[in-house]
Amino acid sequence: MLANNPIISYQKTVPLPIEMYIKKPSDFIINNISELLPNWKIHPASIIVVLFYSQIPIKIVSQEVEKEKQRLKQEFLQFANKLTLILQKEKCLIEIIDPQDGKPLNTNPGTINFDIVATIYQLLGLSFQSTNEGCKVLNHPTQNTAIYPTILVSDRKPQEINSILQSSF
Repeated sequence: MLANNPIISYQKTVPLPIEMYIKKPSDFIINNISELLPNWKIHPASIIVVLFYSQIPIKIVSQEVEKEKQRLKQEFLQFANKLTLILQKEKCLIEIIDPQDGKPLNTNPGTINFDIVATIYQLLGLSFQSTNEGCKVLNHPTQNTAIYPTILVSDRKPQEINSILQSSF
């Protein structure tokens, strides 16, 4: 785990951890919010980084890796929908970002998609590498490339989101 003191939860389908970090958005996100989330009329205050541990490294392209990525995406969507319901009860604006293409799932996509790996690199300082297929994969300190990175965007300050997450997960 990183020195940023994550909130830890666990996946539903396998006994592997989920690390959650609540950070202020990068300057790139703030400066480009109208192209990333055109329906948003305010600037986001938090990026919720959620790192799912994978059962296998996800650096190579294979049927096994693609199957694991699909499992992890479903884990993320279940988690994100639960979190969205919790935060909407608190009157939070929240957007789930599709981990495969960087587009928002609940609002209209913009002219720019989120680069999830680059966002996490900027917010957490995790290194990354490019695959032969042109994809970027994170290098986690303990999991290496056996990590599935995801993000959500919210209008609430990190402290507020952290408090809600601490009591809900």
